[in-house]
Amino acid sequence: MPKEYGRNLRIAEAIQRIAAPCVAALAREHRWGMVTITAVDVAADMTVARLFISVMGHPEPAQVLAGLRDALPGIRTAVARDLPLKKVPALQVAEDKSIAQGARIAELLRPDQTERE
Repeated sequence: MPKEYGRNLRIAEAIQRIAAPCVAALAREHRWGMVTITAVDVAADMTVARLFISVMGHPEPAQVLAGLRDALPGIRTAVARDLPLKKVPALQVAEDKSIAQGARIAELLRPDQTERE
């Protein structure tokens, strides 16, 4: 399967650039902690764009994702206003657990501090 370096990648980067300030403003407003868009994946037919969200500093990431799902129409409006496309992809959110998994792996690989003493 060939890698995509064309239009879909450029659109994904543009959606991330436009949606990130909207998500950051919502996180500040609702005091969700640090909420960032780590990646955007646009479908090959450009009907759907999935925003991968990293949530840190909030005990219930599912609540944050539910709040973002409610705010998606406003975020899509901002994307449509700033992105010159005939049809703007529908937006979806998904939790990106890669940062938490990386921290967990680093914790497991770190040597025990009591062994050195």
